[in-house]
Amino acid sequence: MEESSVSSGLKEESNNEVDPIVDIIDYLVRCANVFFKNASVNNPEVRNNDKIQYACEFYKQSPTKFLLQFGKYLCANHLQYFEKQHLDNKSYQKCLAELKLYHSNESRNKRVRNRRYKAMQKLQEDTDYFTEKQMMYRNPLLYDQLIGQYLTDDEIRERDAVGPENLTLLSMILDTVERNEMRQTKYEQMLNEDGGSSEDTVEDSSGGISPQSNSKRNGACKEKQWGSFDVPDTEVPHVPDKRKPTMINANERNLLREEFIHEMYTSFIEGRDINFDYNSVDNDEEYDDLQQISQDAEDKYFDSEENDARTLEEHMTLIEEYGRKKSVESSDSNTDPLDVYMQHISYKL
Repeated sequence: MEESSVSSGLKEESNNEVDPIVDIIDYLVRCANVFFKNASVNNPEVRNNDKIQYACEFYKQSPTKFLLQFGKYLCANHLQYFEKQHLDNKSYQKCLAELKLYHSNESRNKRVRNRRYKAMQKLQEDTDYFTEKQMMYRNPLLYDQLIGQYLTDDEIRERDAVGPENLTLLSMILDTVERNEMRQTKYEQMLNEDGGSSEDTVEDSSGGISPQSNSKRNGACKEKQWGSFDVPDTEVPHVPDKRKPTMINANERNLLREEFIHEMYTSFIEGRDINFDYNSVDNDEEYDDLQQISQDAEDKYFDSEENDARTLEEHMTLIEEYGRKKSVESSDSNTDPLDVYMQHISYKL
């Protein structure tokens, strides 16, 4: 069945224009990948044209139910079309008002940050994304300022040691590539921070690249910031002496390490990790915090003048779903120290 025949009932006669709902449904099918119809194991996958036909018929039969089922998958600008429809339908208008709130910038920003926070916890549990080594690769300059410059040679060797499980040619090649990328990243960060150029850089003691001091050209030294390291006024030799870490006490080291970790968590939540695919998190309902959604539904019910049954049923469904999820999570009694720390700082995010 051709798409033109599927949506023919929604075409406007004047000026041979197509009703915008056709484009909206097309977006839902092709871009939002909304699941419209159940496909059994023995039947072939439902074609896009069949999905479009189903959605068009569903919208004509019940615009309100259409919005209830598919409204959260729409784009914010799609709501402008629905605002002009069914002005005398109170249920429709109430549903539309809730969707406008759902698609508001404030609501979306909150939803995105919550999903990224849940994704961050999952990455802590299942991957090495938030290990010290991987965070060092992503922001080497900040790492060196807050942690690296205070490490002893033994601590650096322990940090960079390759475990027995990684003693393969491929893993060693990948580790070398990551370190080269880290040096390039650090070099670019230093140029951006100091406003220097490639002519003003020399190799540092760790094999990276450091900018020379601009004090001679500017006639004065920049004020040293907390956590930064001194850059000598004289040219650094290409074959430096043995590295001498700056000595600070254990409490200061812990504070600087916590500052680095907090900054890397914040960078992830604010979307500043340039090599991470945020679309895979921001648009995935699996990362929704069911406990928070349940609390919002409860607040909505008790604040509502109507206290309608549908709102209460929605709240109870969320509580039941959250309870099932917590029962699965409780089977693992191990507590990650990073989770404890994140619980402490989450109220600041």
